Amino acid sequence: MDRIVVSIDTDGTLSCLYNEVLDLRSLGEANTRRASNVEWDNDRQYWVVTLANGQELGCWPTRSEAISAEIEYLNSLIAQGTIEQIFKEDG
Repeated sequence: MDRIVVSIDTDGTLSCLYNEVLDLRSLGEANTRRASNVEWDNDRQYWVVTLANGQELGCWPTRSEAISAEIEYLNSLIAQGTIEQIFKEDG
């Protein structure tokens, strides 16, 4: 099983990546936001990860590599308590 990174804010708000292992509804009201997208770039011929603020995380030759990098990066932000930065326009 993959590791689940959860951050708990001082007001009790939990932040984590969506997964089907942990049903967050059992802990209270669940709210979701898209943190990033993984899309094929026809021009570059690579899979590109773009964060919610428009910043490009990078590009990879396979979708699985792009998704792994996306998860690793987002989990690191959650662990540091800085995930909110990707929802701001200025990054």
